[in-house]
Amino acid sequence: MGARIEGLATQLRSGAALARPLVEALAPDRPRRIVLFGMGGSAIAGELLGSLIEREGAFPLEVVRHYEPPGWLTPDDLLLFSSYSGETEETLAAYRALRSLGAARAVVTTGGTLAALAREDGVPAALLPPGHPPRAALGYSFSTLAHLAEHVGVLAEGGRRVHAAAAEVERVASTCGRNVLPSRNPANALAIRLSGRAVLLMANSKTLLPAAIRWKGQFNENAKHLAWVSGLPEANHNEVDGFVHPPSVLGRLVAVFLRDPEDHPRIVRRFEWLGRYLRRKGIRVETVTPEGDDRMARVLSCVSMGDFVSYYLALRHATDPSALPGVESLKRTLSR
Repeated sequence: MGARIEGLATQLRSGAALARPLVEALAPDRPRRIVLFGMGGSAIAGELLGSLIEREGAFPLEVVRHYEPPGWLTPDDLLLFSSYSGETEETLAAYRALRSLGAARAVVTTGGTLAALAREDGVPAALLPPGHPPRAALGYSFSTLAHLAEHVGVLAEGGRRVHAAAAEVERVASTCGRNVLPSRNPANALAIRLSGRAVLLMANSKTLLPAAIRWKGQFNENAKHLAWVSGLPEANHNEVDGFVHPPSVLGRLVAVFLRDPEDHPRIVRRFEWLGRYLRRKGIRVETVTPEGDDRMARVLSCVSMGDFVSYYLALRHATDPSALPGVESLKRTLSR
């Protein structure tokens, strides 16, 4: 898992070739909207890319994490079905339900049932390199989607920006990688400070909230560590008054703020107030601010930082960051 986390930049640079079957098969026409169906590590690339597309004036890239497709889909939409294994039952159910809609479709997978259905229907498929846990193939899926988004005219200079982001991700790896001494490694140091505490990840819903969702998933899966996510400004309208009971829990919490240089000025003030407020409640507060001139570079460098923190947390827990005993147990139960 450590090697895969360090290889994120290499994965990002592979997207142009992986996306080629989609780019060659789909017309370069802007759809009404893009809707991506996926779960877990196969869906987060859509969340990350969607936040960029929305902020840059195109239209929403909707991510559907469910068996049942929404009722507002039309033949003018572009439907993307993302399942690394090709066997994700929610994604397969949505694919089958939408076969007769008449919308343009594409598949992102390594094979399995989803790839077989795509071949049967003549739907183009981007075939990702196999052999990784889905969450550890994010660079492949994100870069593939970014090149496709550029092709259909909803993301400016997607390919160039992915390569620039890869360079920023490499910078993170140079300071947080496994060969960096723990005393000089900011990801390792943060993992030490988070150890033994449940983690509340907080971010602006318009900037780094998808990155916070990625951090949460990586803490859960890699480190087997309890974490959850709240977005600003909504959390300031309700959650702030929940930090009272049970008092025995408050001292075992840590809030991690993911802050972007482009956060709205009022969001900045809310973060500042929230930090003071939580500390008065006895809650530790940590802040991570990604670097980079471009929004995509900052989002992906933030993701990279979180991946490393989750890895070092796993080591501190003496747990296997690749194993998923809970997920596998559920799958066995559902397959009966």
